[in-house]
Amino acid sequence: MKKFFIVPANDGEAVEIRKILSANKVAHIVTRQPWGATWANLEPEVAQAVESFLSANPDAQVHGVELGGPARWNAINIDHHVYRDENRSNEKSSIEQVAALLNIELTRHQSLIAANDKGYIPALIAAGATTNEIKIVRAQDRLSQGVTPDQEAQAVADINSAEVRDGKWLVRCPKGATSAITDRIYGQYSELITVDGQNGKWIYFGARHQEFYALTDGETHARWYGGDPKSGFSGVEKPTSETQAKILNFFWQEV
Repeated sequence: MKKFFIVPANDGEAVEIRKILSANKVAHIVTRQPWGATWANLEPEVAQAVESFLSANPDAQVHGVELGGPARWNAINIDHHVYRDENRSNEKSSIEQVAALLNIELTRHQSLIAANDKGYIPALIAAGATTNEIKIVRAQDRLSQGVTPDQEAQAVADINSAEVRDGKWLVRCPKGATSAITDRIYGQYSELITVDGQNGKWIYFGARHQEFYALTDGETHARWYGGDPKSGFSGVEKPTSETQAKILNFFWQEV
């Protein structure tokens, strides 16, 4: 059965998946949506490409990589995250699932990208990555997310203005690019919240990420969680002022 993949271009894993598909001459198309990509927001040209392929190959199977919401074209989701209305948690990262579908072996670099996507820097360390390999994987991830040199510089200023209490960090980043912050202060915090002023996203990093996710229940905008159970992440987009107050109370309370 022929396969057709829809892949975002919003992080290092997505970029590497596209390389794998191209190298193995597997039909695919890229959606330019940022983090939080959905089936509903696919560009018209992407939808047209899928329908043209299915018209020529009616028995083909469509696969969508990390696209939230109900799938289209009876597609199969490739994912490992938890969304508002669907639990897609999986022990394998998306790139590992793609490799399994294509019956190929990942390179060491690709395996480290998989580890990074599942568990960030702790997973890279556990996988035996060197300091240089960690820097390369993380730099590729930030670049693929679209982090600019200006945002990298702004991250330094945002960190200097952070509110810090007993190992907990609250960093407000008016220009977004939270990964430029988390990479710089990794290992310095027990828990972290970044407030993305550009996109309205509040993201928690730490062991209580599932509690954070439950705390945002009832919000009408996107919310998600994932990562390693001991050091995962959870986010909510454009929380109400009431939810913001609940988040801050939850975050600063003694554990």
